[in-house]
Amino acid sequence: MMKGRRAYFWFLVFAVMFGQASVGETAGKPASVSGKWQISWEARLGTAHGTVQFEQVRSTLSGSYQGQLGTPKVSGMVEGNNVSFTLDFQGAHPFRLIFKGVLDGDKMAGKFEVGGVEGGYDQHGENVRPSNYTWTAIRQP
Repeated sequence: MMKGRRAYFWFLVFAVMFGQASVGETAGKPASVSGKWQISWEARLGTAHGTVQFEQVRSTLSGSYQGQLGTPKVSGMVEGNNVSFTLDFQGAHPFRLIFKGVLDGDKMAGKFEVGGVEGGYDQHGENVRPSNYTWTAIRQP
């Protein structure tokens, strides 16, 4: 009877040790967002659609965007399942879209804001800085 309890005790010790090691190893790793994503966002002028190609090295994102607004470069970060990235649009009236959201499998969603616009107003005098703009993205095969 004593041997059985001792064996069970050591089984529990090893299970806890190895269980914590595996949790610790994955807890600090950023989720993988590498690949092609179909993205859309809702803003004051309606829905915009495009494709983002993410390249990821550890927690750093880079890549490109293709859509109706142009082809800006993409830069960003991944921390766990939290994703943040920017699209920097150039031209006569440059601006930046700043996306923050959460990855859930092959889907991402969150909020975004417009930055880099003088005083927060576009060339028509409309406020472009509300923080209730939403976006979603779906990983493509």
